[in-house]
Amino acid sequence: MPTGTSSAYYPQQQKPLYNLALDNSYFLVKLHDAQAFFEAGWLKRPGFLTFSSSVESSFQPGMATQSLHQIATLQKNTPCHLGLSVNLTDWLPARAADSLRLTLKYTVVQDTPFKELVDQMERVGLVAKVSLVRPDWAVAVKVSEITGRLLSYLLGEGSQHEIFALTMDLNLANMKTGYHAVIGSPAGTGWPTALQVDANGRLTDQSGHLLLRHSYAVIQVLALPRRGQEIARGEPWWELLQRGKEQALDAYYIDIHERRKAMDGWRSTLSQVRELARQERGYLLHEIKDIIHAAQVEVEKKLLPATRIEASGLDELSGEWQDLLGVHTKQELWQSARDYQDALAVSRELVEKYRLSN
Repeated sequence: MPTGTSSAYYPQQQKPLYNLALDNSYFLVKLHDAQAFFEAGWLKRPGFLTFSSSVESSFQPGMATQSLHQIATLQKNTPCHLGLSVNLTDWLPARAADSLRLTLKYTVVQDTPFKELVDQMERVGLVAKVSLVRPDWAVAVKVSEITGRLLSYLLGEGSQHEIFALTMDLNLANMKTGYHAVIGSPAGTGWPTALQVDANGRLTDQSGHLLLRHSYAVIQVLALPRRGQEIARGEPWWELLQRGKEQALDAYYIDIHERRKAMDGWRSTLSQVRELARQERGYLLHEIKDIIHAAQVEVEKKLLPATRIEASGLDELSGEWQDLLGVHTKQELWQSARDYQDALAVSRELVEKYRLSN
């Protein structure tokens, strides 16, 4: 029978709420569920279980985020359901060339050395903040220099047993949204041929039976079409866009000449915004374009005389505006702005349904 750690399963499950669209959506990876099983004879005392993770993305190569998520008491030969549901990443652009490596470890530790670790953690008051993109994203206890030393001490005691170690490589080019699972088997216990995630989110075998003699981790990949402008607050390109838009909308214009002059200034602002936005890594280029289109529509309504767009769509923009906005007609521009609002509405609904942890 196979032992150790299985390859990744894609369990039978309900259809995901939203499918990943490469280069046109965002993804987030969370730990949906975890269980540890420690098989031991009567002489062994398991003590405590630690669950740690490491996340590295080609989005920010060489910057792995290591976290100590939970400490739990453990009984031998009894499955320990950890009850964890934590985000392992922030929302990241689903770029086709990117990849993500997840490493999860369940370690059983004897009582004596671990007590000192817990005491040290309480004394230093560790903060629960990690992020691949933003420093204010709270998820788990970051393995800082202090906790790194504590874990090194812990692992050096010689009284720990690693019962489950998973390394999962997720390539965006072929990644599916939904649940992914990896199973760990002690000696003499095989892996199920197939798995499913039931309506309550529990991992079972294909007959609906719970896995009582396995360690496992269930990873969930979620997707959103758009993140929204609020996330960009504070970014240089967005702040410049907002200042330019507010200046155009708040001013009073006496005649058409002042409006045209203001429109020229707005065009100059958009050119700078696009240049700054090229350095933005947390946003899709598609969404930045959507945000610019939405702002353009607002400014046009204030600065340009009301005109009727012909049904044929022949209200063509000048060459300068076409190059700047990436559309050819006002009809395309306004349709893009409407589509963005629709995508934001879908994203808000999805976030509510995902019930994401912090």
